[in-house]
Amino acid sequence: MEKIVPDTSVLINEALSKLIEAGEVRDCELIIPLAVIDELQAQASKGRDIGLKGLEELKKIREHARDMNIQIRFSGERPSLDDIRLARSGRIDALIRDVTRAEGGTLYTSDYVQALVAEAEGISVRYIEPYHKPEEPAYKKYLGPDVVNLYLRVGFKPYAEVLRNGRLETIVLDEKPCDEKLLSEVLEEVMAVARIREDADILMLRPEIVILETRDYRIRVMRPPLSDRMEAMIQRDILQVASENTFLEPIIRECALGRRGILVLNLDGVYVFPIAERIAEKLCEYGIKTRIIGRARRLNTSAPYHGPLDGDLEKTLHLIFSSPLDYIILDEVMDSRDLKLVRGARLADIGVIAFQQSRSIESVAASLLDAINLMMLPRVIDEIILMKCYGVSELWSISTSIRTPRGLSPELGVKNVIELTRDGEVIYELYEVDGRPIISNVRMTYERIEKAKNLIEKILNEAGARDVRLEALWLDKAVIRVMEKGRRGLRDLERRIMEEVGTKVEFMI
Repeated sequence: MEKIVPDTSVLINEALSKLIEAGEVRDCELIIPLAVIDELQAQASKGRDIGLKGLEELKKIREHARDMNIQIRFSGERPSLDDIRLARSGRIDALIRDVTRAEGGTLYTSDYVQALVAEAEGISVRYIEPYHKPEEPAYKKYLGPDVVNLYLRVGFKPYAEVLRNGRLETIVLDEKPCDEKLLSEVLEEVMAVARIREDADILMLRPEIVILETRDYRIRVMRPPLSDRMEAMIQRDILQVASENTFLEPIIRECALGRRGILVLNLDGVYVFPIAERIAEKLCEYGIKTRIIGRARRLNTSAPYHGPLDGDLEKTLHLIFSSPLDYIILDEVMDSRDLKLVRGARLADIGVIAFQQSRSIESVAASLLDAINLMMLPRVIDEIILMKCYGVSELWSISTSIRTPRGLSPELGVKNVIELTRDGEVIYELYEVDGRPIISNVRMTYERIEKAKNLIEKILNEAGARDVRLEALWLDKAVIRVMEKGRRGLRDLERRIMEEVGTKVEFMI
């Protein structure tokens, strides 16, 4: 006789009684986990409808059981108070799976995450759609034509980032806060898409988080215990909102000019895979052999794509090195390990286009220095492209020179200086002092020197030092010329300048 173990979801949505009434479930043994009873009772005691609804469902099932030759019994451990309190974190679900495994039965559930976990544990599962699917997903009503990113969170008003006049604006979409029903529908729809649609690509699938990409959207849903309450972020393919050429043409042009290491900074956090895919398509059309690598499981792309081999992108990279290749595109740089993949590809003389989400050029410079040796950096990355929600906004080139960094005294000696240049002007310098990496904003360096100059001259005036003058100034040293009459009080001047300006002092007699 077949053994069926229902979880709370198929009782709350009345799916099991409908199957019994339709005659699909009969001549079987129905094993109710005690964890299900106790959870429903706990919810009913709090006055929540789902608990009362689930208990009513059990009563209805009992009324039909005899007619359908269904034997009912209870099994499993009773959950502790902590188990019930932490039900959202999966403790109750785990107890239900334990009963199913011990009884050798089939788990009936309308919770797709529960179904996936059970399948992963080798448990027989029947997944039952939780409700009649609407023609449009629950979140579609919030997706106006200019919405780029949509944010839904239980207990908070839904809001979106919209593209207007070339920049992102944040707007509230509804004065009514999102409820748990809406977010549950979003999660169920996302899971259904993951299960049914061939163009759905899964980046992460765990009980507490789902990240899914389709042709048009990137969707992330989180729930406790990862987040304190359910929340979802839906990102639209930016190429549906902004002109494709503003993203593609500048990057492809730089490839044509011979740029081999291109880092694209995703300043507005847009969904970038469609951009990476279109760039790969264009390069392949020009006869440039290009492949995309990334962490997602992608089943249906219009450009050659490789996911992680044995969960490791480095293995994937080594595998594709064996075939002739001009460029790889890394669709999402997440940490220093990914930047080391970029370094590995460049050292193998393969061009790289890598997308990294960041808010500033300085933060990216810091991450580059953390992953790539300073001297090697220009060989790995020769251009940084800043990309906003409306397209490419700035181009930065990377070059190297051997000299004393701007703003530092000659006695520091010459160093390898990496220059970050925009429109022919050096904006940042990267170098090392005593093995410590320095990221210097050139304009701010000169502003600091000017500020220090004014402060030193003020100190000299206040000290009444008429026979001394500031001869030269750098960030690390001030040179003060002293006339024969002004030698008195030099030690006090030196102490005050060092304390207030923070630079050492050298006197010239």
